[in-house]
Amino acid sequence: MLPPLLTYALLLATGCLAMSEAVSGRARALLAAVGAIQVVLLVQWTLRADCLGAWCADGGGLLTWWLGPALLVLALGIAAVDGVRRRRPAEASARSGGPHR
Repeated sequence: MLPPLLTYALLLATGCLAMSEAVSGRARALLAAVGAIQVVLLVQWTLRADCLGAWCADGGGLLTWWLGPALLVLALGIAAVDGVRRRRPAEASARSGGPHR
């Protein structure tokens, strides 16, 4: 029960961050691509699984429920680092009395 809930929460976080202005366009594209890959994995698993509504470890289940979330976490981490890097120069400029945006 935990892998599907984690996957859906990660997809929600990825989608929200991809639509925000907190990260660069490249990071947003990465988040969108990884989110789309995970959705494709979920659809493929749903169509192949013989136990709908329950977690199945056979076939694509491991790929969908373990590798997919790992890719989502990686993309979220990259986007978070990108967001922090984008924010630091603005904060340093504000502290030094530089031009305000």
